[in-house]
Amino acid sequence: MTTPNIQITGVSSMAFKNVITGSSVVKHSRGKIFLIYTGGTLGMKRDPIAGTLRPEPNYLVQQLEILPEMKSNDMPEYTLFEFEPPIDSSDMEHDDWVRIASLIEKNYYDYDGFVVIHGTDTMAYTASALSFMLENLGKPVILTGSQIPFAELINDARRNLITSMIFAGKCDIPEVCIFFNNQLLRGCRSRKVDSWSLDAFESPNCPPLATLGMEINVNTDVILNQPKGRFRVHENINKNVAVVHLVPGFSDEAFENVLSEPLEGLILSSYGSGNAPAKKKKFIDAITSAVKRGVIVVVTSQCLRGTVNLKQYATGKSLLDAGAISGYDMTIETAATKLGWLLGLGISKDQVKLLMEQDLRGEFTKSKTKKLNIML
Repeated sequence: MTTPNIQITGVSSMAFKNVITGSSVVKHSRGKIFLIYTGGTLGMKRDPIAGTLRPEPNYLVQQLEILPEMKSNDMPEYTLFEFEPPIDSSDMEHDDWVRIASLIEKNYYDYDGFVVIHGTDTMAYTASALSFMLENLGKPVILTGSQIPFAELINDARRNLITSMIFAGKCDIPEVCIFFNNQLLRGCRSRKVDSWSLDAFESPNCPPLATLGMEINVNTDVILNQPKGRFRVHENINKNVAVVHLVPGFSDEAFENVLSEPLEGLILSSYGSGNAPAKKKKFIDAITSAVKRGVIVVVTSQCLRGTVNLKQYATGKSLLDAGAISGYDMTIETAATKLGWLLGLGISKDQVKLLMEQDLRGEFTKSKTKKLNIML
């Protein structure tokens, strides 16, 4: 039986009381959430002299205290933890992902959900990494941020944060997500697609988990099921992973240098459905040699939508024959973080290859359609 989408009238926290009775997605309690402020535009303040935006300690605390929505009995209770100092998302590294994951682990059983306030530039990488690091996640972890800070008269910070808090405290969504503008997206399917617009994130190959308009529509058919195992955190991520974006006429020598030690994993951002220049013998030979050395080569597409099929064209099959594997419709952010996570588990390279082509967190769509050969 197909579960219907849930429509929640309105955009305030009161809206969640109008959900279909008996739903397993929306909770009727007030909720209690843990907020993690890592940095980013949302909590910045404009310097009165230089005119530039800069992070300021405790500024976000002050802004939340004066928001009238926070005084509502229907808003989730919250605890705020600030990184000191706040991090620009361009400086976000593996150790910072571990810190976020450790905070969630430490507070996991005391809160209904978590909101991570994060800069937008690398938000999709962090969301993807956390999706794999947080195994058997049974509560919502929602990353959000803004293009315009609270400090500005007109901003997207207020709505993004308030809505994220409501989803985290009142919805039973066992996933790492990104909420931005009007969409709740699966974290390991999201990409930043616009550096200027308030509609900065998309999930090109996966429908939104929820959308915000005159109604809040929760797509229950897409949301992952509750896990059966005990929640645990994986902290080890292998850093010896690189991404190469193919361009016509690239240097074979430069590519060979990228494949040299200590590289252990390569995400090859290829043309179309997984194509690469098969006539460049040195290029194919370099991949073959790297694979024999133990390097995992994963082929993704430069296209925003669609999937990789290494058997579609001869130029794609040459990569398959060289030992590369398909990344299907995974985003580059997800492919890179998943591969780093798998390589950090201490399992064999054969197991890494096998798991890269398995859907573990809803990170890709493996086609179930069959090709029909119709004789005309």
